[in-house]
Amino acid sequence: MKIIAIGDRMMTYACRAGGISHTISCTDATEAQHALEEVLAQEDTGVVLMLDRYLTEIHLPPSRGAYPVIIGIPGPQGAVRGEDAVTSAVRKVAGRHIPGVEH
Repeated sequence: MKIIAIGDRMMTYACRAGGISHTISCTDATEAQHALEEVLAQEDTGVVLMLDRYLTEIHLPPSRGAYPVIIGIPGPQGAVRGEDAVTSAVRKVAGRHIPGVEH
């Protein structure tokens, strides 16, 4: 299953540096919506990392099962609302405060 990142240029560069080879750079939520529809149509999509700013502005299609998983990733300005999903998940697994991350 593929991991695909959809976001602005900075986010997709960071994802590529982190080893995610499938990225789609968008300039706004409309482009992100089209990119999301395209990747969700592919059978081998497992995880979609999407800039959380775009997720707040687009319509998510109904889930068709456990996969693909769509995860909102905060941009350089921080999470759009409250704690981001990645920090929250790590906090749940670790069971404690993550140094350098305010809550």
